[in-house]
Amino acid sequence: MYFRLLFLVLFLATSLHQNLSGAEKPFTVVIDPGHGGRDPGAVGATAFEKNIVLSVALKLGKLIETNNKDINLIYTRNTDVFVKLEERSRIANKAKANLFISIHTDGVPNKKVSGASVFTLGQDKLSENIEVAKRENSVILLEENYEQRYEGFNPTSAESYIMFEFLQDAHMDQSIAFASLVQNGFVRKKRTDRGVRQAPYWVLWDTGMPSVLIELGFITNPDEERYLKSEKGQDELVRCIYDAVVEFKNDYQRKSMAKTSEENSDTAGAIAQNTQEAREVQDVQAVQDVPVYKIQLFATSTLLDENNSEFLGLKNIDYYREKDLYKYTYGAFSTEKEAAAERKKIASLFPDAFIVVFKDNIRISLEEARSKP
Repeated sequence: MYFRLLFLVLFLATSLHQNLSGAEKPFTVVIDPGHGGRDPGAVGATAFEKNIVLSVALKLGKLIETNNKDINLIYTRNTDVFVKLEERSRIANKAKANLFISIHTDGVPNKKVSGASVFTLGQDKLSENIEVAKRENSVILLEENYEQRYEGFNPTSAESYIMFEFLQDAHMDQSIAFASLVQNGFVRKKRTDRGVRQAPYWVLWDTGMPSVLIELGFITNPDEERYLKSEKGQDELVRCIYDAVVEFKNDYQRKSMAKTSEENSDTAGAIAQNTQEAREVQDVQAVQDVPVYKIQLFATSTLLDENNSEFLGLKNIDYYREKDLYKYTYGAFSTEKEAAAERKKIASLFPDAFIVVFKDNIRISLEEARSKP
């Protein structure tokens, strides 16, 4: 009996170590400069899309590598070469990337059209978005045997896009969240806001992670072309994307840590329980059904670290989840009177704080707690 329990304890301890090690896995970003080589992309008066997006991609990568050693960076191309559309997504999938960023510029006959937009995968009914997707997907036509390679998909045929009406993107919410971060950055830089949009891009459909396609601007607009070619313009655009990457990564890691923490808590609890059994010590719960009073401070949609500045220096911070919200509490008191006294002390910091009660880690109402003898 003793050796069986000892084995179980060691097994659970190993699981805990593996969970902790997994939390340190680097965050992988794949940067995909569109077009390249024999495919120039959109053509302006003095520049090709392929050159502008490669320059922006390399600057973005350099900024990430310089400031974020915890990010594993991969390019689909870092020179002027042609890369097949399916190869771009294959690179991201093979790397098990956390984020895929395809960078492009747009081009239309109307030279007055301007602005930046960020696309996620989807079948938007706007014909304008379908036409943008057709232009970007048409790179397939430059590949040999594209009919077989892409299973009959014709980027110029409206019928080929019917398939996208029935797709289910498991990463849609995350893709939109990242796209919004990028687009908000563009707006802050006074770029004409063309919004976060959806379109049936093959390269996004074939990736298995949060993915976006960024249209930096219109190379066919002379003013935009000058901006997209300039150091100032490229640096501004790169900074917007970079800031979005860092914020998205931090949010992703906070959520991963929270999930790992829950798993580790379960494992650690099992270790403690079985260690007690191995020592043949009977753990008698001293008191059951005793309410614990806490002070709820606020709630957020993303998990905050207990040392976050939002807690204004308070310690003994905890949280519980209800639906999609993290609700943060302060302290743990045995009586409502003690909790009320403490709430009064922190009223100047958190005027909207209120008392919540838990029994056996389940929230109950104050009325229910008061009714207990």
